[in-house]
Amino acid sequence: MTTLLQAAPGLAGHGPRIERFASRQALADAVAGLVAAAVARGVQQHGRASLIFSGGETPGIFLPQVARLSLPWNKVSILLADERWVDEDSPHSNAAMLRRTLLSQPGPAQAVFIPLKNAAASAGEGATIVRSRLPPLDQRYDLVLLGMGNDGHFASLFPDTPRLAKLLADDNTERVVAVPAPVGASPAVERISLTLAEIKRSERIVLVLQGAAKLAVLENAWRSADALQTPVMALGDVEVLWCP
Repeated sequence: MTTLLQAAPGLAGHGPRIERFASRQALADAVAGLVAAAVARGVQQHGRASLIFSGGETPGIFLPQVARLSLPWNKVSILLADERWVDEDSPHSNAAMLRRTLLSQPGPAQAVFIPLKNAAASAGEGATIVRSRLPPLDQRYDLVLLGMGNDGHFASLFPDTPRLAKLLADDNTERVVAVPAPVGASPAVERISLTLAEIKRSERIVLVLQGAAKLAVLENAWRSADALQTPVMALGDVEVLWCP
C-alpha cells in the first residue's frame, strides 16, 4: 500500500511517498529489487554501478537478501552515507556491519568498497582522504538507501550538528565532512558524513524505515517543516519504504 504525506502549509510538493509492507521479509524483497535494478541500469549505461548504504539496525533487515543477489558485483562500488570514527573492530562500526552482512558473501566480496574511516588521526583529516577516493563529480550514484534516527537525522546530519543549514543546502560543494560527536549519541565520538548535496547526486534516493515510532517521526517532521529540528525534512518528497 502506498500513501502520501500531506505537504506542510506553504511548502511545494506532495510530501514523501510511503510504500508500506506487511512484513520485514516483504521489505527486504523490495529493497533487493531496487538494488538489482540500480546495478543493472548503472552497468548498462556506464559500465559500473555505485551504491550508498547506511548504518544502524534497519539494514540488517535487507542486506542479507541483497547479498544473495546474482549481480555483476565486480562492477559495483559501495560507499556508506556516514561512519563513526571508530576502527572496524568496534561494535559501533558501520563498515564492520556492512562487511558482516554483505561484503563477506562470495558475490558482494568482489565489489569495490570505499570506507569512510581510514588511518587518519581524526575525522577532519580523514575527510580529506575520503574526498580523493570519491567518484568523479560527473558520475552519479545509482542508488542511495538511507535510514533515519528517532531524532529525525539521516547520515550523520543531526539536529545539533554545527553548520547544519549549510550541510543540508543543495548548493553546498562539500562532499564529505567531519561531524563532532552528536549530543546524546552513543558512543560519543566524532563522525564522518556525506552532505545532502552529495547524497542528492543519485539517480534514486530511498528512505528505509522499520517500526511505528520511525513512521511517526517522519510524519511529525513533515508537519513541522523545520529541517534544522528534524533534518530528514530536507529530503523533501523522498521515496519511503516501511514495515512494522
